[in-house]
Amino acid sequence: MAFLLWYTNYFVDIKSDNLIDPKKIEAFEKLGDIFTNGDFSSWHVKSQLDEEDFNRHLNKLLSENTDIDPTGVTVTKGIDGGPLKML
Repeated sequence: MAFLLWYTNYFVDIKSDNLIDPKKIEAFEKLGDIFTNGDFSSWHVKSQLDEEDFNRHLNKLLSENTDIDPTGVTVTKGIDGGPLKML
């Protein structure tokens, strides 16, 4: 029997003039499945990381791979999901 994967929805709002498409930087794949709005100022990330790990990894990735200041980023934790979320 395969293990069922659970995830948490994180919503990332970025206030910066240096917005990037996270899908074009391979390192961001470690966070989970990323969906963005048209100008890349808001991201929806479906991640298996807990909140503390997610924030730490996001800040590190932003600092090392972009010109975005992590202090201009707001992360909101959404609801947890997974295969049984509709029950």
